[in-house]
Amino acid sequence: MKFPLRSTVQIGRYVASQRGNQRYPLVVMLEPTLGCNIACIGCGKIREYESNKARLTVEECLDTARQCPAPVISICGGEPLIYKGIEEVVGGFLVRKRNIQLCTNALRLHEMLPKFEPDPRLTFVVHLDGMREIHDYICDYPGLWETAVAAIREARGAGFRVTTNTTVFKETSVEDVVEMMRFLTHDVGIDGMLVAPGYQYSQIDPSLTMTRAEHEEKFRAIRAAVREHGYRWLASPVYQDFLTGERALPCAPWGSVTRNPYGWKGPCYLLTDGIFPTYRALVDGMEWERYGPGNDHRCEHCAIHSGFEPAATLATTESLRETARSLAWTLN
Repeated sequence: MKFPLRSTVQIGRYVASQRGNQRYPLVVMLEPTLGCNIACIGCGKIREYESNKARLTVEECLDTARQCPAPVISICGGEPLIYKGIEEVVGGFLVRKRNIQLCTNALRLHEMLPKFEPDPRLTFVVHLDGMREIHDYICDYPGLWETAVAAIREARGAGFRVTTNTTVFKETSVEDVVEMMRFLTHDVGIDGMLVAPGYQYSQIDPSLTMTRAEHEEKFRAIRAAVREHGYRWLASPVYQDFLTGERALPCAPWGSVTRNPYGWKGPCYLLTDGIFPTYRALVDGMEWERYGPGNDHRCEHCAIHSGFEPAATLATTESLRETARSLAWTLN
């Protein structure tokens, strides 16, 4: 299976219980700290929160689960493993039966691993933007690829579920991405890989990022390689259709909401047009229909997980054919 059975069943029941609701959250993107121990050249967060030491308390982090019913909590940032108390946050969410994706550049994963216990609901998501040369260039940190891969192997050996998260930039070659997918699938035994395009918006240098036409061309080649070789790409069939230009999806930013030390931010993980004190205030306060391709020029080339995977989930559940196709993909 692409995902642990317990998590798959839990999320499926949650989605079924929301039938009839126009908008509901699937994922909370929690940023307990905005600080980071590296400065990736393609990271908008570095530009938005440069040198920012703001952080949530452990209690505020755990309150996120009380306010928002989303079954998945993605702990990101910043770098979560530099946050003091991260093991308490993870443990508290697991007690509340939430599925945790702890996103990390893996620089401290070896050091921090003993603070955690393997759990079917806990996944370490390691940032890996390709093979050695391109990853170390994007992260502006020579030797980080070796450190990350060693940490992935160690965590897998200790019984943890580990996936990777890759952003494809304009300078990223398809051949490098495919080689990375081969390496992680066959040499490392990764549990899965998230791969998404870096797109053009105001905080990122346009020379690094891609237009919609550019990323669709690259993802058609990536999808062909995955189909031929069975690489463990964690993108649902509908989301794959969208990434390759085979279907259109509306953005669903309310499906993946963000909380950071300033509050609940909207409309999404990357754009900040409002900060709200509570989850409910965010839901009621944002004019969600203003966002997405065709509505806001900043969204025109976007195809990232935070808005379009929730949209893909909705499209899947609204069609028996797509539900069957997604189930077959999940069980593969």
